[in-house]
Amino acid sequence: MHGERDTHCSVLHCFAPTQRRHQVTVARGLTAAAVFTAFEIGLGVAFASPAGALAPPADGIYTFNQAGAPAATWKVSSLCDQVNGSRFYQDYANPIIQADFCAVNVVSYTESTIKREDKLQNFTGRARLTNGLWTFQVKQDAGVLCPDGSTAQSTETYAFDDETMTGTHTSLHGDVCGLQPAMRKEPFSLQFVAPLEPPVERYPLHCNDIAICY
Repeated sequence: MHGERDTHCSVLHCFAPTQRRHQVTVARGLTAAAVFTAFEIGLGVAFASPAGALAPPADGIYTFNQAGAPAATWKVSSLCDQVNGSRFYQDYANPIIQADFCAVNVVSYTESTIKREDKLQNFTGRARLTNGLWTFQVKQDAGVLCPDGSTAQSTETYAFDDETMTGTHTSLHGDVCGLQPAMRKEPFSLQFVAPLEPPVERYPLHCNDIAICY
C-alpha cells in the first residue's frame, strides 16, 4: 500500500502525489485574480487567467492558417486519464484538474512536400495545458535558412486556446550559421473541417470510485 501512495501511473504519465498536488496548486492559482507570489516574481513570470473553458478541443480535422505560411491540415485527437483514477484528488469536477489529465495529439501535414516551407509544416506534437493554452514544441532541423543556403535547427512552439481556436506560433533559434539569436511570433487560427473517422476513444481507461482502472 505504501508503494501505491508514492507513485501513480496512467496512460499518459507517472507521477508522485506530492508533485501532482504542487502542480494542481499552481494551476488553481491561474484561475484566481492576478496575484504575484514571491515564487512567481523570482521567476519573472506573470500568470493570467484562461480566457475560456479548459478542455481539449473537439477531435477532428482542422485547417491551419498562418499568414505567410503554406496551408496545412492538422489532425487533432485527445487522450485523457479518468480523474477519478487518482485517489489524490477530491474535486473530480474541477475543470483544471480534468484538463491537466489530458494530452492533445497533433499531426500536421501538407498536400505537397517539395518546397522547404511545405516540409516544415509536416510534423507531430503532443500538447499539454500550460498557462491556460494547449502548448507543444517541435524541433525543426531545417527551420533556419542560413545566408549560404544551408539550414540549421529551430524550435517551434505552438500555443492555442481551445475555445477560440486561435494561438501563437513562436519560432526561436540560437547563434547559428553566422546569424544572431532571434525569435519571431506569428498568430494562427484553426478551422474545424470534419470529425475523425473512425473516432478516437478519449478515455481508454475506465476507473471506479476507488481508483481501480481497467
